[in-house]
Amino acid sequence: MSHVILWIHVGAGLAAFVLSGILSIIVLRIPAFESLPRAFWRWERLAQWITVVLALAGVTLYLTGHRPKDPLHLLYGALALLAIILLGAFGPDRDPKDILGGWQVNPKWILFALNVFLWAMLGRGLSTGFFGF
Repeated sequence: MSHVILWIHVGAGLAAFVLSGILSIIVLRIPAFESLPRAFWRWERLAQWITVVLALAGVTLYLTGHRPKDPLHLLYGALALLAIILLGAFGPDRDPKDILGGWQVNPKWILFALNVFLWAMLGRGLSTGFFGF
C-alpha cells in the first residue's frame, strides 16, 4: 500500500511542478491582472488541490515510517503549502486592493512570484525526495 501512496505523492509532485511552472509563464505573459481569464483561475485552483493531495500523501508516508532521507524535504513541503495558502487569497472575484491594503504593487507580480516560489519548492522537494539529492 505504501508504494501506491508513494506513487501518488511523486505523481502529484510532478503534476503540480509542471502546472505551477506553466501558470507562472501565463501570468508573466498576460498584460494586466484584470485580464486573467477564468480558465487560468481554474488551473490555479487545480494546482493548489494537487499540492494538498501531495501533502496528504506525504504526511501519510511520514506517519507510516517512510521518512525522507533529507529532512529539508519536509520544509519544502511546508513552504509549498504556505504558497498555496497565499495564492488562495487571489481569485477572479476578489479585489486585490482589499488584500494588499495600501501597498502599491501590481498584483500580477505577486501572483507570478507566488507561482514561481511554488514551482521552486516543488522542484526542490522532488530533487531531495524523489531524486535523492
